[in-house]
Amino acid sequence: TASYLWLYTRLVGAAIRVFDPVVTAHGNVVAGRFTMQIVKSCDAMEANILFAAAMLAFSAPLWRKFVALLAGLFGLVLANLVRLFVLYWVGVLAPSAFEFLHYDVWPLLLIAFAALDFVVCVHWARRGNGVPLVLDGAEPRVAA
Repeated sequence: TASYLWLYTRLVGAAIRVFDPVVTAHGNVVAGRFTMQIVKSCDAMEANILFAAAMLAFSAPLWRKFVALLAGLFGLVLANLVRLFVLYWVGVLAPSAFEFLHYDVWPLLLIAFAALDFVVCVHWARRGNGVPLVLDGAEPRVAA
């Protein structure tokens, strides 16, 4: 996971550097006007695992399921990069709110995003294949 966290650090550091040129990224630390360390719990792995498990559990053509899984995980990584970007700026501008946002608000938002991501990906993966999307009484409705 060290390489994974290193990559997260580089990506978020580059995004922050656009607005704060003094920011540096070394190892798993982003340092500038605020310093934050990217550790295992900062990688949104719980949301990724939840999403991947849900994607693998539903029925759809394998290739569509695989494409949806990759696209959904990519979306979750982007959402987590936004989270890290926002947390840096919260640390700079409102440090007293950092802990609350980091531990209470953002984890909930990431899980909610993973659920929405799942719904969108399932809809796409089942689209046009005659696979029932919603059972309505005795007659299944098929995704259009």
